[in-house]
Amino acid sequence: MTRKRSLDAASRAEDASRLRRLQRAYRAVADGLEDGTLPSVLARVTHPKLIELLVQLGPDHAASLARVCLTNEEFEALRTHAPASLVLGSVGALPVKYGWLRELLPEQVNGVLTVLREVAPLKPFDHIAANSQRFVSEARTWEAMNTCGLTTPVLAVEAAAALRKLAEARVDPARAQRDRVAMLERDLVGYRVTGFWPTPAPLATHLATLAELRPGLRVLEPQAGKGDLVDALLALEPELHVEVCEQNARLREVLEAKEYRVIGNDSMALQGEWDRVVMNPPFEGLADIGHVQHAYRLLAPGGVLVAVMGNGPFFRQERVARDFRAWLEGVDAEVTSNDPDAFKVSTTGHSTGVQTYTVRIVKPPLG
Repeated sequence: MTRKRSLDAASRAEDASRLRRLQRAYRAVADGLEDGTLPSVLARVTHPKLIELLVQLGPDHAASLARVCLTNEEFEALRTHAPASLVLGSVGALPVKYGWLRELLPEQVNGVLTVLREVAPLKPFDHIAANSQRFVSEARTWEAMNTCGLTTPVLAVEAAAALRKLAEARVDPARAQRDRVAMLERDLVGYRVTGFWPTPAPLATHLATLAELRPGLRVLEPQAGKGDLVDALLALEPELHVEVCEQNARLREVLEAKEYRVIGNDSMALQGEWDRVVMNPPFEGLADIGHVQHAYRLLAPGGVLVAVMGNGPFFRQERVARDFRAWLEGVDAEVTSNDPDAFKVSTTGHSTGVQTYTVRIVKPPLG
């Protein structure tokens, strides 16, 4: 995954989301017409294009649908072809090249439309650049709005708000949550976080299996990242009480979108007791040693700790690494090597070829 591909995917996802919003609005209007429950402000708003515009702009910008603007370029073109027009004389032009009058009065709109229709065979706007043309499309929308009874900006806003309310009542909460999580994860592509190597799904499932999960257990993921390990844990056993910790704010946002219980942003400051700790701590600078040993202290008697670690703690000769290997022997840890390519695949582009190990420790029960 690259940043460009992520942006392309985000664009396609937004297109799909926009189409779903529009579909919900169409269905809401259709059902309201059929059962007679449409709000009065929407009673005549049945034209698909007008519904699309109200949905697209929303209540914040719907007022613009009840306004028509005439650019200076359009004004001058019409005045050239109809110099004696009284209505054009009442409009005037702004004293800037690219200026326009935001709001023509209704009688002015009708008058300018009459002039435009009279000179239409002469194609008065053909020489004007597209980005300087506004009147024709806005006047058509304005006419459609008037036909539907939305004759003022206030009514346009009211209609857009009513349409949004009807459409949002049809939103599938689960789908909305999945879409938000996917959006946040796409935004991580190209975003570098020190020590962030998401646990690939096959390895996450393997770690979850080693944890010997049962319904009701309290489980901690102290460096949760974007929640890949937690996803695997809950897929294997949905009735867990999982708590997570994560230092990075953007990663916490993903965890919160997944509705995981975030209990802190510094795993080394955590206190408490958990039945299971399943973790993928940062590897850099042998940091995983301190994280694993602290996690063991948080483990309840009889609990199970499962951790992914880098290869440094298992071959380096610094005192901290040698002491850690001795500590592993003392707690009767099981250490197995993972596939060397396990972390070379990542949906967010955070991949690494470092060799990793899985450590599993069962804490002796009391007595």
